[in-house]
Amino acid sequence: MRMITLLSAAALPLIAVTASAHHSWSAEYDTRSSIVVAGVVSEYLGRRPHPSMTFEVQGEDGTVEQWTAEWNGNFVDGSGESYDPDLFGPGEAVTITGQRHRNEDRLFVRLRTVVRDADGVQFESRRGRDRNGRGR
Repeated sequence: MRMITLLSAAALPLIAVTASAHHSWSAEYDTRSSIVVAGVVSEYLGRRPHPSMTFEVQGEDGTVEQWTAEWNGNFVDGSGESYDPDLFGPGEAVTITGQRHRNEDRLFVRLRTVVRDADGVQFESRRGRDRNGRGR
């Protein structure tokens, strides 16, 4: 029994390092700069712990690029209320502010805010808890 306890205790630091590495946004994204990208939602996956959205962006030359926005945490509106998992639907125009992927060939952005263009409501990506104790 003591051997199992010792092995469990030895494994804890490895688990912590693995979890930390998984959430190292600065390894994937340029966290020192910010970009704004406007497009039309193709798919929104309002799932925990990392919601994501694919959206189409039309370039100046008329070509359409498929981008992906992902974030750590959940969406909250200005009142601090947690987001609805069906917040964005296909065809909705959005404007996203975030951090570009370090590999510019990958059309990914770590989302910080998104504005739903139809009603002008801005949502933020936040970690933590809302005022009702739910995870954000």
